[in-house]
Amino acid sequence: MRHLLTAVGSALLVTGCGGAVASAPAAPAPADPAQAAARGDVRPSVATAGCTSPEGFRVEHPADWAVNPGDTLPACSWFADEDFVVPPASDVRTAAVALTVRRDVDAGSAWPDETARREIEVGSRPAVRLEQVTGLGLYPTGTRITTYVVDLGPGYADGAVLVADAVELPGSDHDRNVRVLDAMMETLAFDGVPRA
Repeated sequence: MRHLLTAVGSALLVTGCGGAVASAPAAPAPADPAQAAARGDVRPSVATAGCTSPEGFRVEHPADWAVNPGDTLPACSWFADEDFVVPPASDVRTAAVALTVRRDVDAGSAWPDETARREIEVGSRPAVRLEQVTGLGLYPTGTRITTYVVDLGPGYADGAVLVADAVELPGSDHDRNVRVLDAMMETLAFDGVPRA
């Protein structure tokens, strides 16, 4: 989950999951759809596009956001409000939102620089929503990160989780990106294809 922050020149990315006009949600979207319904929260209508990952999940994202096509990372892994390039063979993070299936993550233990934690349900599966403000490390001190860790359960390799995060990149609107991540997690669905 460690990535170096480095500015990378902008290059055109051919999106593999669609594109059109839309904007990010204007109001914060609750992280738990059940809580949203109970409170009667209503999110503004936003044009979205669907993206299906070869790792067995589908998620909606703002239709005007760029999505990696799958040539370096699995398709439907990185998302940003502007074009970006996924550097080959590198941990450089160039997109604010990322979704990754991992087998080396323990959601139950404390994460470095963790400031908040909430147990929730995402896509009918147990999950944790974490907030961090980084100390000394690979990101500049004070970098904000919001992370979902979703238990993938049966059908995936033992211990597999989906890690979905929004990292505060230089020049990005982190608060908006977190709202988009929250909204994306409300749409997360699994296709039931075993991932051993």
